[in-house]
Amino acid sequence: MSNPLDTKVISKLAEILDKSNLTELEYEDEGCRICLTREEVFRTQLRALYRASAYGTLSIMFPMIISVKEILRIKEIVEEVKAELDEQGIAYGEPKQGIMIETPAAVMVSGELAKEVDFFSIGTNDLTQYTLAVDRQNPKLDRFFDPHHPAILAMIRMVVENAHKAGIWAGICGELGADTSLTKEFLAMGVDELSVSAGSILPIRKIILETDLSQYGKDIK
Repeated sequence: MSNPLDTKVISKLAEILDKSNLTELEYEDEGCRICLTREEVFRTQLRALYRASAYGTLSIMFPMIISVKEILRIKEIVEEVKAELDEQGIAYGEPKQGIMIETPAAVMVSGELAKEVDFFSIGTNDLTQYTLAVDRQNPKLDRFFDPHHPAILAMIRMVVENAHKAGIWAGICGELGADTSLTKEFLAMGVDELSVSAGSILPIRKIILETDLSQYGKDIK
């Protein structure tokens, strides 16, 4: 499971980023593509994150990953950043490193990706969009956007199973995480974490506490 929000770390990170002039940068690239096409910016961000990790618990999640090659390159850069900090005598922690699973490509290679990271977070909004070929910004296609589509649920199950085989946890973020009509099914799949807004916590907590997982598992087979 992920760690609770550490306000001391967040405050320190904000301070470091502010001094780095990175808080208002805008990019045309998306997700991890920014990291790998503008490595100088990525290195500065990593330095800030690692420096802040010396003050408490912090995890790093890389978005829009589609291949093991990307993860391996990120790991190389992380080690280079850590070596620079060591050389400068700057303290840092050892943040857990995870990735977003939000493309069909990431789902299909999730078994290999799981061997390289500490956790998965399934981004259901983008995963639905890319899997069903539906642009969420186009209102004319709203009726085709179906996060309950059997393909989406099968992908979530596959990712969770591959995560557990590798000994890491897998959570769900995005709107689907707060969908109470699927909470029991997510539990039966073995989903380890649901990332939701504060207003959704109590209804979902109630369902979790009232669910007999062994019985529900039998019902859905």
